[in-house]
Amino acid sequence: MMIAPGHLLRAALWARRRDLVLATVLYSSHQLGEAMVPVIIGAAVSGAVDHGSPAGLALWLGVLGADFLLLSMSYRFGARASTRAKQYTGHTVRLWLTERVVRPAGGVRNTPGDLLSRASSDTTRVGAYAGQVAAAIAAAVVLLVSVVLLLRFSVLLGAISLAGAATLLAAQHVVGRLVHARSLTEQHAQARATALAEDTVRGLRVLKGIGAEDGAVTEYAKASRRAIAAARHATSSGAALAAAGALLSGGYLTVIAGTGGYLALTGRIGLGALVSALGLAQFVIGPMQVLAGAAVAHARAAASAARVHEVLTQPPAVEEGGGAASGTTVRFERVRLAAGHTELTVSTGPGGLTGITCADPAAAAAIPMLLAREQDPAEGRILLAGRDIRDSGLAGLRAHLLVSPHDAVLMPGTIAENLAALTGTPAAPADAIRAAAADQVVEVAADGLHTEVGDRGEALSGGQRQRVALARALAADPPILVLHDPTTAVDAVTEDRIAERVKQLRGARPTIVVTNSPAWLTRCDHVITVQPAS
Repeated sequence: MMIAPGHLLRAALWARRRDLVLATVLYSSHQLGEAMVPVIIGAAVSGAVDHGSPAGLALWLGVLGADFLLLSMSYRFGARASTRAKQYTGHTVRLWLTERVVRPAGGVRNTPGDLLSRASSDTTRVGAYAGQVAAAIAAAVVLLVSVVLLLRFSVLLGAISLAGAATLLAAQHVVGRLVHARSLTEQHAQARATALAEDTVRGLRVLKGIGAEDGAVTEYAKASRRAIAAARHATSSGAALAAAGALLSGGYLTVIAGTGGYLALTGRIGLGALVSALGLAQFVIGPMQVLAGAAVAHARAAASAARVHEVLTQPPAVEEGGGAASGTTVRFERVRLAAGHTELTVSTGPGGLTGITCADPAAAAAIPMLLAREQDPAEGRILLAGRDIRDSGLAGLRAHLLVSPHDAVLMPGTIAENLAALTGTPAAPADAIRAAAADQVVEVAADGLHTEVGDRGEALSGGQRQRVALARALAADPPILVLHDPTTAVDAVTEDRIAERVKQLRGARPTIVVTNSPAWLTRCDHVITVQPAS
């Protein structure tokens, strides 16, 4: 999608070009109005000293009032357009990131915590830069106009102003590179801390069960301290850039004031010109500081754009096919499931319940991943009705051959919403709920079907999550259903009952169960045993 982080940043800004152009025009109008204030005052003073009259003074005061009205309204509506650009630019980049993460072809290997950091902090920094672009362009415009006006009053004053602006831009370029590097380090450190916090909270029950809370807290404290140190370094770099801008601006104003005073004392410029020149010189400090702030924002946004770019450019795990999925017979041809295993060549039956038992958990985990095309076999191929599954479109294949993994995740929402998630209807069939013994989960839940399951189903126990996930898969009623250890957290009596009900519910439709559970294997019409190489 994006060929480079810089291109990503430019594309994000281009997506909100209308708001940015509007904000730039209005901010420029505001800044030019600000720049004209000392010029108008100087002209009024000059006119009053030379051949002043009440009418002439009133005219200049009217011009000054109109100028303030213009700059006030320009800033008001410019700020609105700039804020829209800021918010929507961050949102646009967030959508790009989300689209890449949920793409059916997969390939994104980042942890959820790391992705959360990139989708929140990094996209916000890109948006923040978009909010400053218009102000920075307007500052550059007014800085150029101010230099031209100073050149009109005095070539020497204009040359000093031009040299000061060039020196400031050079300093920003040098320090900005350091800010970029440290901002990148800061964001990576924050992402690691966020990922560790997310993993710790998610595994809190396990940590408490094995008494490892103190160790987890210690590890998070270390990651947090590293993130804080990186943030301090990045902040100090930004502060150094701001300090350099303030120092150069102060030095510039001092030189302008001294030179202007000397020119006035020697009679080279008049009193009105001196007032205008000093007013302009003091005014342009603001635009210089805006440019310094924009340089910091650009360095941070570039670092964040690079982190987003890392995700967007990760290659897909599998290639998308174009054909339609059909048939009921699955065949493995010379497929190596895991290291140390012989090549597997076997076919499942065209219907009924087929069990696949594996002595190696890695081989068992590989089978549903390969069938769902979360990855493709390094060797061999898998056929569906004699056709390589890589030739089928991912969405069609996964709807035709539905895989319910061992660690099936429930979505935030109610039990009812999870049960019906794959059906396209408001409610799941009652027979699917009963077959998975999910009706027992509904009976004991506080609000029945309307009970919230929490993030990833963590409001439910392990056995309850498994039963709801199994019922969800059964409710979809796919032509081929693949289950991987669907009842490991369920008691033996309930597991036996579930296996029998699933067999009855599915009937002649092909169902593949990857498991070592006797409750399932004894009900299978066909059992395939996968053994490591001897």
